Amino acid sequence: MKLLLCCNNSLQIKHTLEWLSQVGESVNEFSFKTPQHEITLLQTGYGGFQVGFHIATELAKQPYHLALKVGFANGLRSDIGVGEVVNIINDKPADTGILNETGFEDLYDSGLLNTSEKPHQMGGYVNKTNSYLNVFLPYRKVLSLSVNTISANEQLQRIRVSKYHPHVETTDGIYFAYACLWKQQPFYHLAAVEQNFATGEKNQELAHKNLNESLIDIIKKI
Repeated sequence: MKLLLCCNNSLQIKHTLEWLSQVGESVNEFSFKTPQHEITLLQTGYGGFQVGFHIATELAKQPYHLALKVGFANGLRSDIGVGEVVNIINDKPADTGILNETGFEDLYDSGLLNTSEKPHQMGGYVNKTNSYLNVFLPYRKVLSLSVNTISANEQLQRIRVSKYHPHVETTDGIYFAYACLWKQQPFYHLAAVEQNFATGEKNQELAHKNLNESLIDIIKKI
């Protein structure tokens, strides 16, 4: 399988890369070979503008059997456990729009985006291409918001939860999903919850540990 492994920074998946070096062959700094896979590592940087550019540029070069993005998220519901690894199958842009006297209007409210137009699927940026992975990967399927400003403010949390009913938020997920949907690139977005704003819990060390363990497990299984 030709696998595109996407992360903001390789330090996030240091343990996975060490494992790949042990079980396979390091072709160079950005690619590995195992008996089952040819893995290309793509470090996207941080922020939507970097993630969108790098994933779109890479997908323009060649298709992959699977593009796998791994990273971290903030929980927005009390039942989302800190350290839990979730499968983001639906993403929404949360803070792009207009703030006027009556409140916040997003791109859908203002008619600048239409859920019936490509690359929307099933009324949203929904990942239907990873269904075969969901058969044997036990991660909870969630709705995520992509935000430029995280919801550490309690009032901002309430507004976003009330409007969108999300499980988690990330800072860049939709930029990855949007490019993959346009290119019809099968993809999978895995995120470990570093903190939960609904409960006040936080454990970055556990999130990093669980993310790497899950990533190694996925590479073994696919």
